[in-house]
Amino acid sequence: MSNKDTPFAFGCRLLAFFLCCCATTVSATDCPASHTRERVEVAYVYDGDTVKLTDGRHLRFIGIDTPEIGHHGQVNQALATQARSFLDHLLNAHNRILNLQPGGEEHDHYGRLLAHAFLEDGSNVAVRLLDAGLATTLVIPPNLWSIDCYQQHENDARVARRGLWSLPAYQPQNSATLHRDTEGFHIVHGRVTDIRHTRYTVWLELDGTFMARVSTKDLTNFKPGYLDALTGKNVEVRGLIKTSHNGLAVTVRHPAALRVLATEASPRP
Repeated sequence: MSNKDTPFAFGCRLLAFFLCCCATTVSATDCPASHTRERVEVAYVYDGDTVKLTDGRHLRFIGIDTPEIGHHGQVNQALATQARSFLDHLLNAHNRILNLQPGGEEHDHYGRLLAHAFLEDGSNVAVRLLDAGLATTLVIPPNLWSIDCYQQHENDARVARRGLWSLPAYQPQNSATLHRDTEGFHIVHGRVTDIRHTRYTVWLELDGTFMARVSTKDLTNFKPGYLDALTGKNVEVRGLIKTSHNGLAVTVRHPAALRVLATEASPRP
């Protein structure tokens, strides 16, 4: 959303994009379902990636993350209300019915149902949100189905600077210039200066006070030697940044959140 956009104008552009999407047919590049196991009806939309079903269950979409609606006095994250409205309009246009494809892990630690969701016309809800630039990919093992397909849709929206990808906070930032109070989702570029192994964690230290942590239980998701070979290389790390006693840290559970850059990491002032 540009600085000149009003919420109404941005909403109109989103609706136009949504109507255009509705006219398309589902193809292999749209991440179609490999199978679905359950047909459900949505009663309420909490935000862009979480809904309440008419049977009372809470459903969290696999493979994506959308901006959070603020609770208990907290402010909404950027474009959170637009993501929720987009999903609500999408559901209304398809009788609020979803067909669900479960993941390898079917519930999260909150007890929410985890699944890929598809509309009555077969289109993938996650893809619709990614195409609109209202979601980022999120890979949490063992739910790895269609991660490459989802990533391609995110990349397309990112190149076109749609939605979230038009905002400064979603542009790559250099690890050496990150503010100490940085938090939330960010994409960070930097050079790996050191790798430390502890009993439970592998720590990748980047320029500045930024670290990526990989739990030893998640090492099975990486090729042997992949992390140790990153020393001295410029990488892109993505995820939720949190403050640690040594600086800023992000947890990486899968190679999709950590890739080697072909060129030197470009600093961000």
